[in-house]
Amino acid sequence: MTCGAFNQEFKALKYNQQRSDACEISLQGRVNAIRVAGSKLVFFDLVQDGQHVQSLCNYQVLSEAGVTIEEFKRFYQTIRRGDILSINGFPHRTQRGELSLLVRQLPCLLSPCLRRLPTHLQDRETRVRNRHVDFLVNNRTIDILRLRAKIIEYLRQYLLRSDYVEVQTPILAEGTGGAVARPFRTAATEFPDRVISLRIAPELWLKRMVIGGFDRVFEIGPSFRNEGLDLMHNPEFTTCEFYRTYFGLEDLIGMTENMFAGLANHVELVVAESFPSLNPALTCIKAPFKRIDFINGVETAINQQLPNLLLPDADVKVAKILRDRAIAMPSSLTLPQMLDRLSATYLEPQCQKPTFIVHHPECLSPLAKSFLHPKNSQRVAASAELFINSQEIANMYEEENSPFEQRRKFLEQNSHRTGESGFIIDESYLDALEWGLPPTGGFGCGIDRLCMLMSGAKRIGDVLSFGSLRNVVSLNRAIGVK
Repeated sequence: MTCGAFNQEFKALKYNQQRSDACEISLQGRVNAIRVAGSKLVFFDLVQDGQHVQSLCNYQVLSEAGVTIEEFKRFYQTIRRGDILSINGFPHRTQRGELSLLVRQLPCLLSPCLRRLPTHLQDRETRVRNRHVDFLVNNRTIDILRLRAKIIEYLRQYLLRSDYVEVQTPILAEGTGGAVARPFRTAATEFPDRVISLRIAPELWLKRMVIGGFDRVFEIGPSFRNEGLDLMHNPEFTTCEFYRTYFGLEDLIGMTENMFAGLANHVELVVAESFPSLNPALTCIKAPFKRIDFINGVETAINQQLPNLLLPDADVKVAKILRDRAIAMPSSLTLPQMLDRLSATYLEPQCQKPTFIVHHPECLSPLAKSFLHPKNSQRVAASAELFINSQEIANMYEEENSPFEQRRKFLEQNSHRTGESGFIIDESYLDALEWGLPPTGGFGCGIDRLCMLMSGAKRIGDVLSFGSLRNVVSLNRAIGVK
């Protein structure tokens, strides 16, 4: 029997009541605490899967099973916090009201803990380089990861209930696509003359599946970008992407509001019931969400119209807007990066509560369908990004399904390429588009950042099993726990 099942089955026991009529119970778990009350009475707390059970070792009871006083003393003088035991006995509630297991046989040591298990572990470097010890000592660490599993389960079940098909697409391929990012590159012994890349996004693979007849498809899995590492970014990360035919931008926005508002309610219930160490602030996630039009919002903030962003000198004019306002220039003075900097300066700070920034300039969403904005006559994408606490949480748009327009946008995208931050035009994807991609809406969400929001974690490494890439590559230089 598990500790959780024991607590559930015998929670109705009254004070000082014993269930010796029940079958003898066997529990296994790790010793979390030991309390010696004289030479013939020992209490120790057993923990398994986050559930605690107090075990009561009374020599008078054990002596009936033939245990000598020397064996009893040797046991409690040898047992250490962290040891893993198997114990047998009967349910019992003490006079103080503690549900316990009254031990009837000397516990069996299944696996010793050869290191001293600390009661507190606060130093961050020690914690992330000894993550297994952090799990044992800090409830919040393990609660965050358990909540992460609940969040992923909710998203998966939400999509499955809506008749989406879950698939797995390639992680290794000869090229990359679906985003502008520097990929990780490797080699395969089977193809020594080819450069293999880890995917930076599953998007183009999933849209190939839509072309092939999967009307509703999704994938939850890892992607990789050989770029910077900070509180919000890790080179290895998890995304949830879905694609649905005949689904427009308004449909995507409505589904996102419904899914995230439902997730927030679910998380509040789960946290209250199972994860008391967490205290996320999710009351603001209520539909409908606020919206900000990208170009109108920027122009209102700077009190100036943006230049025609399709003209060749648009980057020069936007750079002047940044300089005139003493805004730090991006590392690359490309039009997409400068427009993104304007959004980060003027729009994203307005997005503390859930907010969609909609209708981005075409150059910021090269895989999205685009149109002339009716109010400012700029070429914009049928797109939306969801921000909460001024952090991007999800991205969605109507997918470009014209192979001719997609080629034009790929060429435009590559004209903004700097170094390795770009991708070679995916001719096979353009060829696939020629078979006809139905009007399709696509959605992408960073699971790690979503888990940060829902758990109240401040670092992306806190929602990853073994921390960020910096922590993982430092494991061989682990700091010992003293």
